[in-house]
Amino acid sequence: MQGGLVEGGDGVMNVIVWALLTGIITGGTWVGVVLWSRQRRLAGQQQALLEETHRRLAELDETYRRLAEVEERLDFAERILGEGQDRPPRESGG
Repeated sequence: MQGGLVEGGDGVMNVIVWALLTGIITGGTWVGVVLWSRQRRLAGQQQALLEETHRRLAELDETYRRLAEVEERLDFAERILGEGQDRPPRESGG
């Protein structure tokens, strides 16, 4: 047969190679689409995690600030209470 699909087996081989290449190209395209979609989703999650981390760090800074203020107040209260113990007790004048 001349001009047909089967020319000594070369035509069948061409069809097989064409089918394999088409499958590889299609598969590669789908893998690329899936990976790109996954990368976009992960980038969005990463942005959300980054914002959450910044929020938590700000809360932690505020907690440290409040703790320092409480420590200052405690030191002040201890000094005031300590001053009363250093003085001799008052005698009642009567």
